[in-house]
Amino acid sequence: MLEQGVAPWQKPWDGAGIPQNPTTGRAYRGGNALHLMATAIRREFDDPRWLTYRQAAAQGWQVRQGEKGTQIEFWQANPQAERGGDRTDDTAGAKEQPRLVRRVYTVFNAKQIGGIPAYAPRQHSAFETAQAGERILANSGATIVHDQADQAFYRPGTDSIHLPPRNAFKDAPGYYGTALHELAHWTGHQSRLNRSTLTDSYRFGDVNYAREELRAELASVFLAAERGIPHDPASHAAYVGSWIKALREDKNEIFRAAHDASAATDYLLTLEREKTRAQAIEASPDSIEPEQQRTELDDETRQLKEDEQAVGPGTEWESTRGTVRHEPGSETVLVHGKEPGEDRRTPVGIAPNSAAVPSRDDLQKSFAAAKALAAQALGENAKTRTALTASGNYRGEIIGETDLHVVQRLSPVSAVAHMKHLLDPQPGIGENVVVAYSNQKGTVRDAHRRTKGRGMGR
Repeated sequence: MLEQGVAPWQKPWDGAGIPQNPTTGRAYRGGNALHLMATAIRREFDDPRWLTYRQAAAQGWQVRQGEKGTQIEFWQANPQAERGGDRTDDTAGAKEQPRLVRRVYTVFNAKQIGGIPAYAPRQHSAFETAQAGERILANSGATIVHDQADQAFYRPGTDSIHLPPRNAFKDAPGYYGTALHELAHWTGHQSRLNRSTLTDSYRFGDVNYAREELRAELASVFLAAERGIPHDPASHAAYVGSWIKALREDKNEIFRAAHDASAATDYLLTLEREKTRAQAIEASPDSIEPEQQRTELDDETRQLKEDEQAVGPGTEWESTRGTVRHEPGSETVLVHGKEPGEDRRTPVGIAPNSAAVPSRDDLQKSFAAAKALAAQALGENAKTRTALTASGNYRGEIIGETDLHVVQRLSPVSAVAHMKHLLDPQPGIGENVVVAYSNQKGTVRDAHRRTKGRGMGR
């Protein structure tokens, strides 16, 4: 499709264009999103809704006779299992590596289903578009400088985004589309998602550069769709040739790119909500009750229980709010909230409740102290955020600690606060470390300095 000039993400998508499931209200992610977009173009479907036969039937809708479904896939890791106890060699009792299991589901487009209500996309005003884009940029904490005449790029060496003045763009979507593209590059910095396609890029035109550009482009499409910002493909056409070259060398690269783009999107939208929530709490600390903050994740848990028969035990759902996973071999659901960074386990059929982690009030007090510590060390304008415990990567010197947090410098004007009970081992003040999160646990190791790459621009 790239060679024919009709790549799915180069179609002028508005906020309704990304494939979504009408029964769960979620957009499809990663490679599944691209696959469904491509299928919609080829089969001339102008409705972004896709769902399984069972989900349609549960709503009283009916897949029309003779319609052919489209396959999507999910990969999940089985928990580590103990080896047999009868072994006499050195591996007896050792744990096996997690095994990836591929699950395939067949979905149908709304145009293939009878009885489903007509699709009514939400219309976004120009004001809403600008407000949504501005909120993502501002809440990211990224350094954005309007100092270019006709270039836009992200410079890893200074960890800064450089853009032309706003009035140089023909409209708000043009400005925010470009800015979100560069912000997607920013997420790959070694102190954030530590994306190798960014950190290992050294010169314009090499294959790694093209791979990173593909990730930034897809992330900007996903971000725009999440917040209703129109996506204009015209300003992104220059890289088609290099994308084709990268995909010819490795056809699976497109799926890795889509996965990384979804991770970048999650990262930025979590920062957006985290900052908005923090501002609300600072403005009125008593206005947001802990139980109210858990409502969205509790809804995820209930939905998982309702759909368990359809999707099977062991399914994990991840959204920009958090993850919900039914743990195989148990009657337990694990709920992880990305924003507060807390885990909760609840038996199936029982409403979630608070987990045995530090209380929200104690964490708030400790985080406030961490912000003050960072401001003292880095200046009063320093920006301090909480660590993303699902997949974040952070590199820098430990500059202090509070009762419940360790504070790490990311740049001369930014820091991150890590919750101590999630770190293994806990680093000491003055140590230069990398903190890598996986499954809500942070592994700490010594940092090795890397050569900084050149700017990623368009």
